[in-house]
Amino acid sequence: MDLTNHIIHGFIGAGKVGIGLGAYFQSKGLNVVGYSSRNPESARKAAAITSTGCLTLKELVGQSNLIWITTPDDQIEKVWEEISRYELEGKLICHTSGAKDSSVFSGSAAKDAFGYSVHPMRAFADKTGRVSGLDRTCFTLEGDPTYFQLFQQLFSKLGNKLFIIDRHHKPMYHLANVMATNLVLALLNLGTEYLSKCGLFGDETLEALLPMVENNLNNLKNFGFINALTGPVERNDLGTVMKHLQVIDPNDADLYKVLSKKLLELAIKKH
Repeated sequence: MDLTNHIIHGFIGAGKVGIGLGAYFQSKGLNVVGYSSRNPESARKAAAITSTGCLTLKELVGQSNLIWITTPDDQIEKVWEEISRYELEGKLICHTSGAKDSSVFSGSAAKDAFGYSVHPMRAFADKTGRVSGLDRTCFTLEGDPTYFQLFQQLFSKLGNKLFIIDRHHKPMYHLANVMATNLVLALLNLGTEYLSKCGLFGDETLEALLPMVENNLNNLKNFGFINALTGPVERNDLGTVMKHLQVIDPNDADLYKVLSKKLLELAIKKH
């Protein structure tokens, strides 16, 4: 029996994640009642973008049976404290934090509610409601096992992969996400800084690097880490590595060495 047809989704928090998920759910035919936010104007804009409603907190809790808390991490407990004042029997309460687990919903059992963390493995960059790429996004689920099957049905209907994770692994899991997204941005920014010092590319350093970055990601996708590996470390080109260390900013030298050692581990496997 498909229980997902009876789910009514409501979003507390009208930022990038809330708007993105709400628009995506709408595009897939799910029932999204609307948004509530401390900033009424944000809720109105989110509702307009997703063609849903702008609701008070009490209205949203009353009309939803799956409540998504898509606020910044440091506001999740405060929102939970507020909605705990209302009738929550049988309702599913989810936050979308990658770092926090479902234990933030303390006392949910006493309210006959069910707490979860459901994290989309994706960086949401705007509030436009664009859903491109969300159909390929993986999600992780952690919380009360009572409704795991419902979530599996839900994400199967959406066409997304869903992984169930132990709450004790959330810090390591979030670290993995940060390594693959935020810290990659830091490395790419560093690359543009060094390219700009060559004096040839003007304001087009990122534009010059992106085709190479995209090709590298495609190679990784198609051939895996080992076969996508290229460069001076993979070639055992010590001379080039030493030239890099002669020109690199001393503040970045340790980072270069640590990452090169990681590349060396891959190169050893390759050869």
